[in-house]
This record gives sequence, C-alpha cells and structure tokens, in this order.
Amino acid sequence: MKVNELMSKNIIYANSENTIDEVSSLMRTYDIGFLPVKEKDEYIGVITDRDIVIRAICENIELDCPIEEIITNEIISIDSESDIEEALQTMSDYQIRRLLVTHKNKYIGILSLSDILSVHHDFNVLEYISHIFMPDDKIIYENEIDLPQAEIDEFEI
Repeated sequence: MKVNELMSKNIIYANSENTIDEVSSLMRTYDIGFLPVKEKDEYIGVITDRDIVIRAICENIELDCPIEEIITNEIISIDSESDIEEALQTMSDYQIRRLLVTHKNKYIGILSLSDILSVHHDFNVLEYISHIFMPDDKIIYENEIDLPQAEIDEFEI
C-alpha cells in the first residue's frame, strides 16, 4: 500500500506569527495535535500538542507568544508514492507519529500513525510502533524495576 492511499489530503497549517493560544485553539477545533508551520508561502517547521506542553507550558512561556519560538524546525517528510512500510520505518527512525507527504517536492498531505493503524493491524506494524514510542535503549524490562504485582483471586465455577 502506498502513502497516498492513506494520507489526509487537506493540510491545516499555522503561520509562524500565530500565538500559542491561537494554535492550541486551532488544534482543538480540528481535533488534531500536529500542524505544519508556514512563513509567507514556505513551510518552516511543525508544531505538535506536545511541543506546546513541553516547550511552552512547562517553561512558563506566555500563551500570547508567537509559536516560532517553540516550533520544531526540522520537517520530516515522505514521498506520496512510498510504501507504508517505508513510512513506518521513517517514523520509527525519528520517533514521530506524523509525516508531511510530498509529491514533486510540494507538500500535499499528512500521514499519521493513526491513518496506518486504521487499516493495518499486523505484528509488523506493532513492532514499528514500539520503536516509535520507546527506542530499544529505553526499554525497561519487568525484572529491572520493582513493579506493583496484581493479585488474582481464584474462583471456582
């Protein structure tokens, strides 16, 4: 399956001069957590709901501050003709859940992990997901930490 078969085609974006409050409202209105950011007619980065929490709220940055101070300047993208497995590998490599989609060097859509999961439920996808959310060097195994143990009551039927 190709990226262009699953991607969202309508790109909702923010402008670099938009405030954190404006972008948060936009995310709430459209129920999204990721926006590409434009300056004039050029994409210059992306902003996520996580960026707002980690880079703005936790750092006590005012909500009327322009988002250009907290955006991620690196844009990770994939060609629309690429296979879904390549998209998953890219997401895994960069530990991200969304990619901007290009066609002839123009941004034409967004592919999210949710888009992929809506049609793929196999083990291979789950393996990529585990790398997106927790890289190999961060995996905590049960015997390395003290986890609370659940008690199971036995019942006779």
